[in-house]
Amino acid sequence: MGEELLWASDCYADDIPYWTDLPQERNSEQPKGCLMIPYSYDCNDFKFLTPATGFRDPNGFYTHIKNAFDVLYEEAGAPKMMTIGLHCRIIGRPGRFKALQDFVKYISEKEGVWVATRTEIAESFREQFPYKRGHLA
Repeated sequence: MGEELLWASDCYADDIPYWTDLPQERNSEQPKGCLMIPYSYDCNDFKFLTPATGFRDPNGFYTHIKNAFDVLYEEAGAPKMMTIGLHCRIIGRPGRFKALQDFVKYISEKEGVWVATRTEIAESFREQFPYKRGHLA
């Protein structure tokens, strides 16, 4: 289709973005690589649909994502990225959405927290860490 892919998220191998070489660019003189922005099922609203192993109520969701955030925030000496998978049809229900609102309020009061889209993360990462050939796929 002629559009350049800015990032991909079909990876679960890390907690921060990373570059990977593309096989089709093996012989290219100016490869662009592929920026991988990890995805996680850990903090994900789909778990409302699996109450036996997921979230039974919004309080459980809030507690889980807050605990995950708190651990990452305490480890903030190194770059961290927290992914929260959200789906309009799931988190968009009023009772569930309140938990997300409370979480956003909680993290907005913490110093140094950047709430960003995956595209914003990709743009920032590309600027700070340009692709270099030799990354493992």
